[in-house]
Amino acid sequence: MTGNHKSKLQTSKLVIMALSIQILLLTVFVSALPIQSVKAQNSTGANSTMANSNTETNLMVNGKSVPIKYSVTTGKLLGIVADKDKTTLLGIISSPVDKGTLRIELPRNVLDAKGQANNDAKFTVHVDGNDATFREVLNNPTTRVLAIDFNKDARIIEIIGTVLPL
Repeated sequence: MTGNHKSKLQTSKLVIMALSIQILLLTVFVSALPIQSVKAQNSTGANSTMANSNTETNLMVNGKSVPIKYSVTTGKLLGIVADKDKTTLLGIISSPVDKGTLRIELPRNVLDAKGQANNDAKFTVHVDGNDATFREVLNNPTTRVLAIDFNKDARIIEIIGTVLPL
């Protein structure tokens, strides 16, 4: 084996190990959350900035429950957790039938992506550890809305920002 091939193999093993640890920790963390924080609820709020959405889930951050509005074209959003150390939101989905899109409303006081001079920057999004196709479909002073595509059998959507204020 060449040195470059060994290095790539070691990197691949580390990535797989890191993902396995993340999934294990996420599973333990989600199972410890109160049931209402991971079950979707119907939203009665008419002030949503999301078109055709009436679903929300509660995100627990530092003991505070924050409603997160979303819609899914196929499958379900089973829950969402924050990883403050990585300025990341992890969404757990089930997509047994077909590919789909998660459209999620991110309040800026929960997660944001900022660059130089505090200008908006692009979020990084992964689906099951791989770069994801996504679009920012709304951006206003209080909220950013992402539409994230995922394939059949996808399980974890990771939204990485630069600021997780709560």
